[in-house]
Amino acid sequence: MLRANKYLIAMMLSMVGWGIGNPIGDIAVEFIDPVSVFVIEIVSGLILFFVISLAIPSLRTAIRQVPWKLALPFGLIQPGLAYLLGNIGWQYGTVTTGAILMSSEVIFLALGGAIFLREKLSVWSVIALLVGVTGAIIVGIAGQSSNPETAGQYVDVFGLSVSAGLIGALAFLGVGLCGAIYGLLMRRLKSEVNTIALTLGQMTSASFFSIVVLIATQTDLATPQLVGNYFYVAVLAGVIGTTLPFLMFNYAAPKLTTKQTALTLNIIPVVAILFGAVLGRGLPVGAQYAGIVLVLISLLALESGHDEEADSETASPAFPKS
Repeated sequence: MLRANKYLIAMMLSMVGWGIGNPIGDIAVEFIDPVSVFVIEIVSGLILFFVISLAIPSLRTAIRQVPWKLALPFGLIQPGLAYLLGNIGWQYGTVTTGAILMSSEVIFLALGGAIFLREKLSVWSVIALLVGVTGAIIVGIAGQSSNPETAGQYVDVFGLSVSAGLIGALAFLGVGLCGAIYGLLMRRLKSEVNTIALTLGQMTSASFFSIVVLIATQTDLATPQLVGNYFYVAVLAGVIGTTLPFLMFNYAAPKLTTKQTALTLNIIPVVAILFGAVLGRGLPVGAQYAGIVLVLISLLALESGHDEEADSETASPAFPKS
């Protein structure tokens, strides 16, 4: 029992880390270009991994066991594309909107399992999905109209004028979709793969991807001289939101059931919203409260409906940028 609690605590701490990382990333994006923050987050997280590996033998061993054929494509999705979309979302959305819309990973994962893995969905699961989608739409629309940073603003996308709030909402949903795709891939992963080594490979892949995006978009990389202490805010977001929760998740996931892991996912939006309020990133407004309730009810209903057969599978984290 004590050992099980140890793994469960580690899993909960990983979710807390992702939840705290969300509003910190939001602050960084307010003063630094999202692409630049993306590079700083991912690279600083990768550097931290190597620093920690100097003291932990199992991490040094993982460096020599990276399954690159899996890690390269996995890393492009998670944390690569997911974190880039998350930063774009922070530029045009609020912590509340982001935390709830990114939790749509569980909804996308359930739909993907039914469509691609032929997993059966009960009538109650279908209803829960519809409730969750409705809640996400309410949160997104209410956040778009109530966010003073983007209300009435438009962004030029391929010659079209698009609402900035809509861009943010779609980016956050993209994070949830990336997490779901990654989760579906993880379900097909062979058990002998070293998950710590896979994580290192993913972060390395994502780091190269971030640099490619930086060059392709001709974005100037932020430095302490240019943005002051906000550079270190981006580094902090990378440390808290990448390496540490990844390591704790991979430590705990093999020892917990899918249901235990899935239930802890609800910690992320709660921590993100509360910690965001502490940092002055705003509280939910108006109809967002109703949307949040619908999404959380949907998540709880979906997670409580997991089959016992699925309890031995590995769940994926809803990374803040997942």
